[in-house]
Amino acid sequence: MRRLLQLLPIVLLAACSTPGAFFGTVKGDAFAPHVLSDENHALVYLYRLRSDWADQELEAPGLFLDNQLIGSLPSNGYLVLEFDAASYKLEMRRPLAGSFWTLLADGPFDFTLIASFTLDAAVGATYYLRYDEDGPPPMGGALEGGGDGPLQLVTAELAQAELGATRQVQPMARIAASKQEPERPQRGFWRAIGEALDKVGI
Repeated sequence: MRRLLQLLPIVLLAACSTPGAFFGTVKGDAFAPHVLSDENHALVYLYRLRSDWADQELEAPGLFLDNQLIGSLPSNGYLVLEFDAASYKLEMRRPLAGSFWTLLADGPFDFTLIASFTLDAAVGATYYLRYDEDGPPPMGGALEGGGDGPLQLVTAELAQAELGATRQVQPMARIAASKQEPERPQRGFWRAIGEALDKVGI
């Protein structure tokens, strides 16, 4: 039971959120193309154009890769990432009250999930991910089969025309391939509940 109580606050508050544009605009540098540090990685841009809707957010949505929070994406911001060549599960999640509530992920009450799909990153390739809750990319801008809902893989032509208006949210991050899918924190939490109930004969 003690182990269960220790896990509860960790799981409930895992992946704390970042304030949205309502509290201020992104202060990072204006967009500048990133040069891969070596030829053994893929380059990924995730960006979000400014909109009235996004400007009113109290908390910015977060990008999760293989169940780990990588960064948040407020209005008019972009992230730049270097991926090892591998397949990655991408998720966008909307926080509530300072948490992404990953305890509920994959269950019937997973209310923070916005979009989810798998990206197969190839060595030397560049991918542009556009996040827009106001609507789909302009006609011809989306790549077929790449994305889910407001998170879409788009053409280089569209992305390069739009990225110039955005600002960098955080320094470049390098993402290593996982040898196996990381276990979500809530699985250990529910396992602990089951073990506790077994001990009391329920």
